[in-house]
Amino acid sequence: MKIKSTRQISPFKLRFLSSLIITFIVVMLQLYVTDKILKIYLNNAEEKYFESCNQILEGYSSAIYFYIGGYETSLEALYNRKIFKTKDPKAIQDWLIQETPFIHSDFTLSFYVDLESNTEYFSNGLTEKFDAKDYISSKNFSFGDEYYVSDIVYSQYVKEPSFVIEIPFYDDDNVLKGILCGPIKLSKLHTITDTITLGKENGIEVHLMDRMGRFIITPNKKYFTKTFFPEKEKYKKFGGSEMVAKAYSGNIETEGLNGEDINLFFKKIPVCGWTIAISFPQSALKKVYSQQVTTKIFVLSISIISLLLLLFLERGILGYFYRNQYIASFYDPLTNLMTRNRFELEATRWMKRNKKAKFMLIESDIRGFKFINQNYGEEEADKIISFYSKLLSKITNDYKGITARGYADHFYTFMKVHNVQRAMTVFKAKMDEINEEIKHFEIPFFPKYGITFVRLENRENTTIKELIGQVSFAKNSIKDTAISSYAIYNSRILEKANEMHFIEANMESALINNEFFVMYQPKIDLTTDKIVGAEALVRWKTTDGKIIYPDNFIPLFESNGFIKKLDFYVYEKVFMFLEEQIQKGNPIVPVSLNMSRNHDKPEKFMMEFSRIFKRFHIPASFIQIEILERSVMNNNTLKEITERLHREGFSVAMDDFGSGESSLNMLTKIPVDVLKFDREFLLSSTNEKGQLDAKSAKFIRGLIDLSKQLEKQTIFEGVETKEQRDFLKEASCDQVQGYFYSKPLTEEDYLDFMHSHL
Repeated sequence: MKIKSTRQISPFKLRFLSSLIITFIVVMLQLYVTDKILKIYLNNAEEKYFESCNQILEGYSSAIYFYIGGYETSLEALYNRKIFKTKDPKAIQDWLIQETPFIHSDFTLSFYVDLESNTEYFSNGLTEKFDAKDYISSKNFSFGDEYYVSDIVYSQYVKEPSFVIEIPFYDDDNVLKGILCGPIKLSKLHTITDTITLGKENGIEVHLMDRMGRFIITPNKKYFTKTFFPEKEKYKKFGGSEMVAKAYSGNIETEGLNGEDINLFFKKIPVCGWTIAISFPQSALKKVYSQQVTTKIFVLSISIISLLLLLFLERGILGYFYRNQYIASFYDPLTNLMTRNRFELEATRWMKRNKKAKFMLIESDIRGFKFINQNYGEEEADKIISFYSKLLSKITNDYKGITARGYADHFYTFMKVHNVQRAMTVFKAKMDEINEEIKHFEIPFFPKYGITFVRLENRENTTIKELIGQVSFAKNSIKDTAISSYAIYNSRILEKANEMHFIEANMESALINNEFFVMYQPKIDLTTDKIVGAEALVRWKTTDGKIIYPDNFIPLFESNGFIKKLDFYVYEKVFMFLEEQIQKGNPIVPVSLNMSRNHDKPEKFMMEFSRIFKRFHIPASFIQIEILERSVMNNNTLKEITERLHREGFSVAMDDFGSGESSLNMLTKIPVDVLKFDREFLLSSTNEKGQLDAKSAKFIRGLIDLSKQLEKQTIFEGVETKEQRDFLKEASCDQVQGYFYSKPLTEEDYLDFMHSHL
């Protein structure tokens, strides 16, 4: 008998069949669950539609509110305290005429209302008595009101209906004396609202009414400045002045001005008291349901395709890729948050996909984190970072935003918002929640935040890097002693930006005009208590006598590259000073020159440095170059520069040692002569009596001992108390520098100090 052979199913095919069965079951479950979810979603579609309508209404309301606020700010810029305090209407009128070219272009003119003489003084030189003009009546103001927005008015000086921005002025007894006014044509407001496109593609119409129920804005031009009274009896209660009086944030199904059934939403606009109404055609709801059907088909199709692909992937391959590629490139291993690079990519994608949205960006870090790291150790500092990251992640997830960890303790959060005021209210509430959680953590720490908002519709070319610069600027404006833990990038922050603009605009001319000058801070040998050197520090004295300190201009010069020119300027001034003292036969001591981190090409730096130095007759042993520790990060230039300087006979110090992240092992490779320790070592560990805590003292002794083993000289900056001096002397530190001995001195004062301490 012939036996039929049996063919066994291979493990690969068996696994494939199992995958098909599992896929079929999962897809069927997915179909069932998706169908249920979409039915619920469809039942709630109308409710979500009206939610969207309210958001659009809120958007228009906020836009008009902010535009009016902008007009008020422009008008307020005309205020001159000295002139308005004279209470002389003619002097005020002359001032308004003078400032006419600088007023906002939307104002037809400006005028001042003197309530004592009942006279209007116009910026075109005319004057006029006024009688019974309610829109400029003192009854419109209560003490404390910043400004008032009138209803529609007509004037012989404006050829079409207008509204007036009015700012009251009081005397020292809080009595209203006058009103500064600026009329704006309604057509200008039309121009503004025409640029807002929220929901217009869905057929919505925007209507804006003053307090009398007259239309300021309406697509139906025949109703312009007329009171709206619907014909149907059941809707009459919403017409005209009564409609304004009873306006509320609800929806009314009524008949529109064009006879079509609409949903009408009302809202009072803050400050001006006008009412905005947005009409939405009922037909728009049909689009919502149609979109849900399309969404259902799309979701089901994607679900099936995704499940088929996922079931055929091997867990081992995915795990390997996740551990070795994805996390390393895009996620921070300590917090599992995005890295800053990934964050910038994701945020940029959001901005490109949502060009009409408003976004909120927050940067946060921990006050004094460097000292926490120093005092508690890296392991405890990592626990703080991990704990804080979880608090931020929870809040971000609640609001569907993204969060990333940047350098050290820096975190970034990015999310869409609909209203700035509401977003800030939520932020403050969540900040309080975070602070409550932090109170229960074993190590106390205090975050601070920088915030910025952007509406891409108005600023299409804005980049995420620009926004990060804004929040960093705002956050860095918070002083460590400040009560507030957050700062918003706004006009007040811009004052600092204006200062930076002044510095950048005048830096070249200041260099040419020798406005920069050098001061010298002595270095004292702790063994002899004698002066053994000095550090050259640059200051800026403007033509009007104002002193600008390095903290205000050095960071900017580092970012724009001008610091290189300033470095060589200072070197030349110091060489000139030293040569002059040698020629006069005066004693001199070595002077330290700071080299900024921007000098990343050793050959180019040495060529220019040598060119300047060789013009003078000074021994190289009297010059020391201080290089910032942070300049060694991610480059190998420090070693080459140090070796080149040594070949020319100069000594090299590493400045602000301990403020960066370079390892001590680096010191065995970089042949610097001196370690100059950052002043924060002393500031962070000194109590009110000027004494160091035991743990910090032990740490500093260890650093000094290690420096001795590496055959490096040691110098501490920021010595301000006798206790600090005595401790460093006992710890065998070589030199100190700080206010305990001397502040930075002018050339003349420095020479006197040197003669008395040699």
